[in-house]
Amino acid sequence: MFLMIGVVFKRAIEEYFSNIRVMLSYGILFLFVVFFVFFQQFFFNSGSVFLSFNVLNIFDVLGIVLVLIFLYVFSFFISLTVYSVHRDVQNVSLDTYWNALFKDAALKIFFLYLILAVVFYAISAIGFLYGVPFYALLINLIIGLVVMFAPQSIVLDGAGIKEGIGKSFEFWSSNFVTGIGIFAIATVLLFITLLIELGIDLIGLPGVIASFFIVLVVLVPFIEQAKSYAYLMKSDLLKSNEFVHANAPRIVRPKQLLGTRLREKPRHGNKL
Repeated sequence: MFLMIGVVFKRAIEEYFSNIRVMLSYGILFLFVVFFVFFQQFFFNSGSVFLSFNVLNIFDVLGIVLVLIFLYVFSFFISLTVYSVHRDVQNVSLDTYWNALFKDAALKIFFLYLILAVVFYAISAIGFLYGVPFYALLINLIIGLVVMFAPQSIVLDGAGIKEGIGKSFEFWSSNFVTGIGIFAIATVLLFITLLIELGIDLIGLPGVIASFFIVLVVLVPFIEQAKSYAYLMKSDLLKSNEFVHANAPRIVRPKQLLGTRLREKPRHGNKL
């Protein structure tokens, strides 16, 4: 199992840099940050955007609409990231799946995240109301872990939201160590990001911008790719193929040099 985790992250690193343009495209989401700063109910911390609202306030309602647009665009990039792994492992065409990604998978992931946001908010509110915020946080964490691989199921298996949650639970039941390994490494990377934010804040610069960039452009797509590789390798055939690919020696072929050597003594004129 630990060998499998190593293969998953090794391949995820390779995939991240081979699809660097897709990863950098997450930067488009920074455009929303420009609008978020105009609404008082938004605040940033630890590479995340937090929202508090009052439905009686028209600006809060506009802020929620902006969040929904942001969430859909984010969901589309998640589906595109998961698909990039599918394309490289199984050689499928982007043209074939573009419509499905944009209209189907991204929409399902959007509603999944929206439902989770409402559930997490309700559980947190109940926890604070009854003075048990720790237990509310623990319940949210368990729910988040259970649905951790649902986006992968939605994109890779074409599952619906309910079926995707079920497949995510099935993956956990047969790949528990792998799932915990991915979660643990993601937690460590997030902790390092928080330390970077704190360090930048200490020198008088806005560390929250740096942490938001790291989480959005590096951490999120990288972990989604790792999850996607782990999910695909539940198939024994793909697993054996990926193990061979990951452990195969990399052969760097020398580039062929094509050119014409100038004569030492040209017949007419000079060398230029």
